[in-house]
Amino acid sequence: MLGCRLFPGGRASERLRRRVAVGIALYREGAAPLIVMSGGGAGPISEAAVMRDLARNAGIPETVLMLEPESGNTFENAANTARLLHEAGKRRVVLVSDRVHLPRATRMFRQAGLDVVGVAGVPASSMRRAFTGVLYETASVMRGLFRRRRQS
Repeated sequence: MLGCRLFPGGRASERLRRRVAVGIALYREGAAPLIVMSGGGAGPISEAAVMRDLARNAGIPETVLMLEPESGNTFENAANTARLLHEAGKRRVVLVSDRVHLPRATRMFRQAGLDVVGVAGVPASSMRRAFTGVLYETASVMRGLFRRRRQS
């Protein structure tokens, strides 16, 4: 499950709460025996820790929760999550994020060496947010292409 920005004081946004709810549903349906929560943060509280607290409050056992609290972007989410899962002898994931984010995230997680066997897209809460998400993802893809060209 990929994190997203927190409100001041480490308060979860509605977007983050919806992502956690989808991850919990996948766990309860048996589609995800382990929940990896990936996301750092600018302050002392990580997105991963906030997601863990939401899951625990919903009755999810601590033993199925794995935190990756260091990443600051999707590339780092993928690399750090892959490292954690490989260390645990796992490589298959179902990604949970906003629908518009999933194509780029899927590509990055596959490049990090994980088998993405499914995706669970959280819909935007409004048309305005969906449009903003498309713009952000388009800019992110362009940034990634530009970085690759500069590295060549």
